[in-house]
Amino acid sequence: MNDWTLRLPDGAELAGPVVDLRDADTSPRAVRRAIRGGCPTRPDRPAVHAPPPTCVHSHVGYLHPNVSIDRRAALAAVGAARGVDTPHDAEFDRVRTSLRELSVPTVDDTELRAARRRAAEAGSETERLRERVAALRGRVAARRDDGDDDAVAEAEASLSEATRRLSEASTERVAATQRLEALEERARRARDTREKRFRLEDRVGNLRRARRAVLADLVEPDVREARTRLESWVDDRAIEIDGGLRDALAIATTAPLRAPVVVDPEVVAGLGGPDAAFEWLSAPLAIG
Repeated sequence: MNDWTLRLPDGAELAGPVVDLRDADTSPRAVRRAIRGGCPTRPDRPAVHAPPPTCVHSHVGYLHPNVSIDRRAALAAVGAARGVDTPHDAEFDRVRTSLRELSVPTVDDTELRAARRRAAEAGSETERLRERVAALRGRVAARRDDGDDDAVAEAEASLSEATRRLSEASTERVAATQRLEALEERARRARDTREKRFRLEDRVGNLRRARRAVLADLVEPDVREARTRLESWVDDRAIEIDGGLRDALAIATTAPLRAPVVVDPEVVAGLGGPDAAFEWLSAPLAIG
Protein backbone atom coordinates (compact mmCIF):
# COMPACT_ATOMS: atom_id res chain seq x y z
CA MET A 1 0.00 0.00 0.00
CA ASN A 2 1.51 3.32 -1.12
CA ASP A 3 -1.22 5.80 -0.21
CA TRP A 4 -0.12 9.11 1.25
CA THR A 5 -1.80 12.41 2.03
CA LEU A 6 -0.89 15.97 1.14
CA ARG A 7 -2.57 18.67 3.23
CA LEU A 8 -2.52 22.08 1.59
CA PRO A 9 -2.36 25.41 3.45
CA ASP A 10 -6.03 26.11 2.62
CA GLY A 11 -7.04 22.89 4.39
CA ALA A 12 -7.67 20.84 1.26
CA GLU A 13 -6.29 17.31 1.21
CA LEU A 14 -5.06 15.20 -1.69
CA ALA A 15 -4.50 11.52 -1.14
CA GLY A 16 -3.64 8.33 -2.95
CA PRO A 17 -0.63 6.53 -4.28
CA VAL A 18 -0.37 9.23 -6.98
CA VAL A 19 -1.06 12.89 -6.21
CA ASP A 20 -1.18 15.35 -9.09
CA LEU A 21 0.22 18.74 -8.08
CA ARG A 22 -0.36 20.47 -11.40
CA ASP A 23 -3.69 21.93 -10.34
CA ALA A 24 -2.87 22.17 -6.63
CA ASP A 25 -2.39 25.51 -4.90
CA THR A 26 1.22 24.77 -3.97
CA SER A 27 4.57 24.34 -5.64
CA PRO A 28 6.46 21.07 -6.23
CA ARG A 29 9.43 22.59 -4.40
CA ALA A 30 7.30 23.19 -1.31
CA VAL A 31 6.05 19.61 -1.47
CA ARG A 32 9.61 18.27 -1.80
CA ARG A 33 10.55 20.30 1.27
CA ALA A 34 7.57 18.91 3.17
CA ILE A 35 8.46 15.34 2.20
CA ARG A 36 11.96 15.80 3.58
CA GLY A 37 10.85 17.70 6.67
CA GLY A 38 7.80 15.71 7.68
CA CYS A 39 5.24 17.01 10.18
CA PRO A 40 4.44 19.32 11.81
CA THR A 41 4.85 22.27 9.46
CA ARG A 42 3.86 25.91 9.49
CA PRO A 43 0.19 26.58 8.69
CA ASP A 44 1.12 28.41 5.49
CA ARG A 45 3.05 25.45 4.14
CA PRO A 46 1.92 22.06 2.80
CA ALA A 47 2.18 19.04 5.08
CA VAL A 48 2.90 15.48 4.00
CA HIS A 49 1.57 12.48 5.89
CA ALA A 50 3.71 9.60 4.70
CA PRO A 51 6.57 7.38 5.90
CA PRO A 52 9.88 9.23 6.28
CA PRO A 53 12.26 9.19 3.30
CA THR A 54 15.18 6.78 3.20
CA CYS A 55 18.75 7.83 2.46
CA VAL A 56 18.11 7.11 -1.25
CA HIS A 57 15.56 9.90 -1.36
CA SER A 58 18.27 12.57 -1.46
CA HIS A 59 19.44 11.08 -4.77
CA VAL A 60 16.19 10.22 -6.55
CA GLY A 61 13.51 12.08 -4.61
CA TYR A 62 12.98 14.43 -7.54
CA LEU A 63 12.95 12.89 -11.00
CA HIS A 64 13.11 15.36 -13.86
CA PRO A 65 14.53 15.29 -17.42
CA ASN A 66 17.85 16.90 -16.45
CA VAL A 67 18.46 14.96 -13.27
CA SER A 68 22.08 14.16 -12.50
CA ILE A 69 23.17 11.88 -9.69
CA ASP A 70 26.35 10.61 -8.09
CA ARG A 71 25.85 7.04 -9.19
CA ARG A 72 28.23 5.36 -6.72
CA ALA A 73 26.84 7.33 -3.79
CA ALA A 74 23.30 6.49 -4.88
CA LEU A 75 24.18 2.79 -5.19
CA ALA A 76 25.63 2.83 -1.68
CA ALA A 77 22.46 4.52 -0.41
CA VAL A 78 20.35 1.77 -1.97
CA GLY A 79 22.44 -0.85 -0.18
CA ALA A 80 22.13 0.99 3.11
CA ALA A 81 18.36 1.42 2.70
CA ARG A 82 18.05 -2.29 2.01
CA GLY A 83 19.96 -3.10 5.18
CA VAL A 84 22.76 -4.88 3.32
CA ASP A 85 25.57 -6.04 5.62
CA THR A 86 29.25 -5.43 4.91
CA PRO A 87 32.43 -6.81 6.53
CA HIS A 88 33.17 -3.34 7.88
CA ASP A 89 29.93 -2.78 9.82
CA ALA A 90 31.05 -4.02 13.24
CA GLU A 91 34.29 -2.06 13.27
CA PHE A 92 32.55 1.02 11.86
CA ASP A 93 29.95 0.95 14.64
CA ARG A 94 32.62 0.34 17.29
CA VAL A 95 34.91 3.14 16.13
CA ARG A 96 32.02 5.56 15.68
CA THR A 97 30.81 4.77 19.22
CA SER A 98 34.33 5.36 20.57
CA LEU A 99 34.41 8.69 18.76
CA ARG A 100 31.03 9.75 20.16
CA GLU A 101 32.08 8.82 23.69
CA LEU A 102 35.41 10.63 23.45
CA SER A 103 35.47 13.77 25.56
CA VAL A 104 38.29 16.26 25.14
CA PRO A 105 39.23 17.97 28.45
CA THR A 106 38.77 21.71 28.31
CA VAL A 107 41.89 23.78 28.91
CA ASP A 108 41.82 27.56 29.34
CA ASP A 109 45.06 28.87 27.86
CA THR A 110 44.70 32.10 29.83
CA GLU A 111 44.35 30.15 33.06
CA LEU A 112 47.36 28.00 32.16
CA ARG A 113 49.53 31.06 31.44
CA ALA A 114 48.41 32.64 34.71
CA ALA A 115 49.25 29.45 36.62
CA ARG A 116 52.74 29.36 35.08
CA ARG A 117 53.30 33.00 35.99
CA ARG A 118 52.04 32.41 39.54
CA ALA A 119 54.28 29.37 40.00
CA ALA A 120 57.31 31.26 38.70
CA GLU A 121 56.62 34.26 40.94
CA ALA A 122 56.04 32.01 43.97
CA GLY A 123 59.30 30.20 43.27
CA SER A 124 61.26 33.46 42.94
CA GLU A 125 59.76 34.85 46.14
CA THR A 126 60.55 31.64 48.04
CA GLU A 127 64.19 31.70 46.88
CA ARG A 128 64.50 35.39 47.81
CA LEU A 129 63.13 34.79 51.31
CA ARG A 130 65.28 31.69 51.77
CA GLU A 131 68.37 33.79 51.04
CA ARG A 132 67.14 36.49 53.42
CA VAL A 133 66.58 33.94 56.21
CA ALA A 134 70.09 32.59 55.68
CA ALA A 135 71.54 36.11 55.84
CA LEU A 136 69.57 36.95 59.00
CA ARG A 137 70.75 33.78 60.71
CA GLY A 138 74.29 34.88 60.01
CA ARG A 139 73.51 38.32 61.43
CA VAL A 140 72.02 36.80 64.60
CA ALA A 141 75.15 34.68 65.10
CA ALA A 142 77.38 37.70 64.54
CA ARG A 143 75.44 39.83 67.06
CA ARG A 144 75.69 37.07 69.64
CA ASP A 145 79.42 36.99 69.13
CA ASP A 146 79.47 40.76 69.71
CA GLY A 147 77.52 40.32 72.96
CA ASP A 148 75.08 43.07 72.05
CA ASP A 149 71.81 41.85 73.52
CA ASP A 150 69.69 44.62 71.94
CA ALA A 151 71.18 43.93 68.50
CA VAL A 152 70.63 40.21 69.00
CA ALA A 153 66.95 40.78 69.89
CA GLU A 154 66.46 42.99 66.85
CA ALA A 155 68.15 40.48 64.53
CA GLU A 156 66.14 37.58 66.00
CA ALA A 157 62.87 39.52 65.46
CA SER A 158 63.80 40.13 61.83
CA LEU A 159 64.73 36.46 61.44
CA SER A 160 61.42 35.35 62.95
CA GLU A 161 59.45 37.60 60.57
CA ALA A 162 61.47 36.43 57.56
CA THR A 163 61.01 32.77 58.60
CA ARG A 164 57.26 33.28 58.88
CA ARG A 165 57.11 34.89 55.46
CA LEU A 166 59.28 32.08 54.03
CA SER A 167 56.85 29.49 55.38
CA GLU A 168 53.91 31.29 53.78
CA ALA A 169 55.79 31.66 50.50
CA SER A 170 56.75 27.97 50.52
CA THR A 171 53.12 27.01 51.05
CA GLU A 172 52.10 29.32 48.21
CA ARG A 173 54.82 27.81 46.01
CA VAL A 174 53.60 24.26 46.67
CA ALA A 175 50.00 25.24 45.91
CA ALA A 176 51.00 27.10 42.74
CA THR A 177 53.17 24.20 41.59
CA GLN A 178 50.42 21.66 42.21
CA ARG A 179 47.90 23.83 40.37
CA LEU A 180 50.27 24.23 37.44
CA GLU A 181 51.00 20.51 37.32
CA ALA A 182 47.27 19.73 37.32
CA LEU A 183 46.60 22.18 34.47
CA GLU A 184 49.59 20.93 32.46
CA GLU A 185 48.43 17.34 32.95
CA ARG A 186 44.97 18.32 31.72
CA ALA A 187 46.56 20.05 28.73
CA ARG A 188 48.57 16.90 27.97
CA ARG A 189 45.42 14.79 28.21
CA ALA A 190 43.62 17.23 25.94
CA ARG A 191 46.41 17.00 23.34
CA ASP A 192 46.45 13.20 23.55
CA THR A 193 42.65 13.07 23.31
CA ARG A 194 42.59 15.39 20.31
CA GLU A 195 45.18 13.24 18.57
CA LYS A 196 43.10 10.16 19.35
CA ARG A 197 39.99 11.91 18.04
CA PHE A 198 41.77 12.79 14.80
CA ARG A 199 42.83 9.15 14.39
CA LEU A 200 39.30 7.92 15.08
CA GLU A 201 37.79 10.46 12.68
CA ASP A 202 40.22 9.35 10.01
CA ARG A 203 39.38 5.72 10.69
CA VAL A 204 35.64 6.40 10.59
CA GLY A 205 36.07 8.17 7.26
CA ASN A 206 38.04 5.28 5.81
CA LEU A 207 35.54 2.71 7.07
CA ARG A 208 32.61 4.77 5.78
CA ARG A 209 34.18 4.88 2.32
CA ALA A 210 34.93 1.16 2.48
CA ARG A 211 31.35 0.36 3.50
CA ARG A 212 29.94 2.52 0.72
CA ALA A 213 32.18 0.82 -1.83
CA VAL A 214 31.00 -2.62 -0.72
CA LEU A 215 27.34 -1.54 -0.64
CA ALA A 216 27.63 -0.05 -4.11
CA ASP A 217 29.28 -3.20 -5.48
CA LEU A 218 26.66 -5.47 -3.91
CA VAL A 219 23.64 -3.67 -5.39
CA GLU A 220 25.27 -2.82 -8.72
CA PRO A 221 24.00 -6.01 -10.45
CA ASP A 222 20.40 -5.29 -9.42
CA VAL A 223 20.60 -1.69 -10.63
CA ARG A 224 22.24 -2.75 -13.86
CA GLU A 225 19.46 -5.29 -14.43
CA ALA A 226 16.83 -2.62 -13.67
CA ARG A 227 18.41 -0.27 -16.17
CA THR A 228 18.44 -3.01 -18.80
CA ARG A 229 14.72 -3.58 -18.22
CA LEU A 230 14.08 0.14 -18.41
CA GLU A 231 16.02 0.52 -21.65
CA SER A 232 14.12 -2.36 -23.21
CA TRP A 233 10.85 -0.91 -22.00
CA VAL A 234 11.48 2.63 -23.30
CA ASP A 235 12.99 1.38 -26.56
CA ASP A 236 9.86 -0.63 -27.28
CA ARG A 237 7.84 2.56 -26.87
CA ALA A 238 10.33 4.86 -28.63
CA ILE A 239 10.59 7.02 -25.50
CA GLU A 240 13.44 9.53 -25.18
CA ILE A 241 15.09 9.28 -21.76
CA ASP A 242 18.69 10.40 -21.37
CA GLY A 243 21.41 8.59 -19.44
CA GLY A 244 21.19 10.54 -16.17
CA LEU A 245 17.47 9.98 -15.87
CA ARG A 246 17.84 6.32 -16.82
CA ASP A 247 20.33 5.87 -13.97
CA ALA A 248 18.02 7.66 -11.55
CA LEU A 249 15.00 5.60 -12.60
CA ALA A 250 16.95 2.34 -12.35
CA ILE A 251 18.14 3.24 -8.86
CA ALA A 252 14.66 4.35 -7.80
CA THR A 253 13.17 1.00 -8.85
CA THR A 254 15.67 -1.00 -6.80
CA ALA A 255 15.41 1.10 -3.64
CA PRO A 256 12.82 0.86 -0.85
CA LEU A 257 11.25 4.27 -1.45
CA ARG A 258 8.77 4.68 1.37
CA ALA A 259 8.29 8.43 1.01
CA PRO A 260 6.67 10.02 -2.06
CA VAL A 261 8.86 10.76 -5.07
CA VAL A 262 8.22 13.99 -6.96
CA VAL A 263 8.21 13.28 -10.69
CA ASP A 264 8.22 15.93 -13.39
CA PRO A 265 5.13 15.74 -15.68
CA GLU A 266 7.41 15.33 -18.69
CA VAL A 267 8.98 12.23 -17.13
CA VAL A 268 5.55 10.87 -16.21
CA ALA A 269 4.43 11.33 -19.80
CA GLY A 270 7.60 9.68 -21.07
CA LEU A 271 6.92 6.65 -18.87
CA GLY A 272 3.42 6.32 -20.29
CA GLY A 273 1.32 8.27 -17.81
CA PRO A 274 0.67 8.27 -14.04
CA ASP A 275 -0.39 4.63 -13.82
CA ALA A 276 2.62 3.41 -15.79
CA ALA A 277 4.98 5.62 -13.76
CA PHE A 278 3.54 4.31 -10.52
CA GLU A 279 3.79 0.72 -11.75
CA TRP A 280 7.38 1.23 -12.85
CA LEU A 281 8.62 2.94 -9.67
CA SER A 282 6.44 1.04 -7.17
CA ALA A 283 6.49 4.09 -4.94
CA PRO A 284 4.07 6.84 -3.92
CA LEU A 285 4.28 9.68 -6.44
CA ALA A 286 3.70 13.41 -6.61
CA ILE A 287 3.41 14.70 -10.17
CA GLY A 288 4.66 18.23 -10.47
